[in-house]
Amino acid sequence: MGGIDAVISASEHLAQGPFLHHLIQVTAHQLDALGDESCQPLYEGVLSGIRENSNHAAFASATDALTHHPALASALGHPLTRSLLSRLREALDADDDLAVALIGVEAADCLVQLTLAGITSAARLLGTMDEATEDLDALPEAMAIRLPRLLGVLDAHHPGAGLRGALERCLMLDHTCRDAAFELALGDLRQALEQNQYAPMVEQLRKTQNRLAELITLDPDRLDAHLYHTAIEAVLGLSAPDAPTRVRTAASALREVLHRYRSWRYRTHTPAWAKTRQNDVIAWSELTVVLDGAAAYLDQDDPWYAGGQSILTALLRAYTAHNTVTVLKSPTAAAAAETLVAPIIEDAFLQVEHRQRFLQHALTHDEEIRDDPAAQQLHAALLHRTKTNGCPSGQQADDQGKVRRWHQLAHQLKDDFAVFVDQTPDHLLDRLELSLRTHDDVLNNISDPKYGRLRARILRELEKSRDWIPGIADEFTALVETTIRFSYLCYDIGRKMGGSYTEYLRSRDKDGKKQKVDEALFHQHYREVLQFSALFGVVNSEVIDKAGGRVDILASFGAVQFNVECKIEEDNASETALREYVSQATEYQNTNAGFAILLALDKTVASEGAVNLFDSIWVESVLRPGEKEPCLVVIFRIPGGRENPNTLHPHPI
Repeated sequence: MGGIDAVISASEHLAQGPFLHHLIQVTAHQLDALGDESCQPLYEGVLSGIRENSNHAAFASATDALTHHPALASALGHPLTRSLLSRLREALDADDDLAVALIGVEAADCLVQLTLAGITSAARLLGTMDEATEDLDALPEAMAIRLPRLLGVLDAHHPGAGLRGALERCLMLDHTCRDAAFELALGDLRQALEQNQYAPMVEQLRKTQNRLAELITLDPDRLDAHLYHTAIEAVLGLSAPDAPTRVRTAASALREVLHRYRSWRYRTHTPAWAKTRQNDVIAWSELTVVLDGAAAYLDQDDPWYAGGQSILTALLRAYTAHNTVTVLKSPTAAAAAETLVAPIIEDAFLQVEHRQRFLQHALTHDEEIRDDPAAQQLHAALLHRTKTNGCPSGQQADDQGKVRRWHQLAHQLKDDFAVFVDQTPDHLLDRLELSLRTHDDVLNNISDPKYGRLRARILRELEKSRDWIPGIADEFTALVETTIRFSYLCYDIGRKMGGSYTEYLRSRDKDGKKQKVDEALFHQHYREVLQFSALFGVVNSEVIDKAGGRVDILASFGAVQFNVECKIEEDNASETALREYVSQATEYQNTNAGFAILLALDKTVASEGAVNLFDSIWVESVLRPGEKEPCLVVIFRIPGGRENPNTLHPHPI
């Protein structure tokens, strides 16, 4: 660049143009080579560029250069901090000036990195960042969208600064709510890992998992949320009666998501503050693999007849996970491993006597195990707990081992838990715990993100009715959910599945013969699905003399009844056309709750294929003259007489 004298003479030009980052690099090189005194003439040029440069690209590359030269940033001191804060505050009043707003958020990013490196004080930055979220609507979207991540990073390092309130304000806007929800979930996770007892730690982890689940429902492609959600599931699943299945499923899901996450992150720029987060993701996946290896051998019926040493090694790895997994090296996280994982391994030995004998034999005769610190630590812990509890199989009611083994029951029963477990045999407690978890699993499995969004949309519309009261709401919800599952079945059923009940869904069989498509088959299939559901005892079909007519399907929950009207439409299955059928369904509800269902078999499916399921379920509000409260009819459009997907072609544009 012509030497130091040439750079000094052109410093103002370099500072105000696209070459500001070159000026910073030269100054940093001069500082390293000749010391602070020789750089004094260059410092003012750098600070001038930080204060006044109006080119966003130039400013972004300049702040990036500053974070790569912390010695220079430290030498610039308070004037640099003031200049960056000034650019951030200017952005808060930028209105429609996008360049000023983007420069402001680059300044915030730089300040965050300098704060984490200990170069600048956090106090003024924390206050300014909180101020930035007071009126998010006034900020340009390109600026606001980057704030939640920076707030989350600062909240992680300064948890008492009140930035969770700022993150919660970010939940109000569509373009900031996803990142804000993720940062709040990470904050919940940190709070969970700071607990020093099993029950509160598990409860906080479940809150974290629920927040992540809500985010995944909102944004199914949110890979980082999937990673943390499945990792927490693996940790919590280790204490479940069905631990081998639960942890194995979580580990498999995490491996798949991690592969996608790595592909997505491949060769992308990672800010310095985000690298520790990526390390955490990898470490959580490593912990899940360790737990997966151990969970396979926690079953009380596992005899250990074969592969005993490898089984013991897997359990010991999990027992000392805080020494082997990256994320568990910090004191807080290490305590979490000792609280959540280690006691479960101990319980596995205490509950089955032959495992203790196997460990004792290995410590006596196996050279590899004899000198293993983990095996020695486990043996000492077992001896201590045996002496403390007297008999390992007869734990006292206040023993935390019970809370670890049946924490779902502890969560449900709260203060009554100690008395309950003292009076209930262990095998009954295990059956209850397994029943609770199995029910949760079923609900989680069916509540995939799009299903959850569909269900929530339907229920939001139904809740507007004054009839949505106890004794009616839950019952109609059960009928609607079963009918949604029927719709899933109809959409996904194969050409050779379902037998004669499902002929109406296909156009031709393998022999090319026309399939039978009539209303009776449609009724029969739906009724059979209801009969094999939890509603099998409340469903009647072809109910005559009801409001002067015949009801196709009638679900009777005591005095509360709902009718399901089944129709076949051969000419026009649009929403407008199907609206003509709702009056009949409404008529049958004249003396009962204002809810009904209309099932419409769409025989108008063309060569372009059927409309997707999520656009084929909606609610119609029917308010007839003289009525004050509408009847709400949920319409399900089922495609019938469909062609083979191989023969479909796109609609001409």
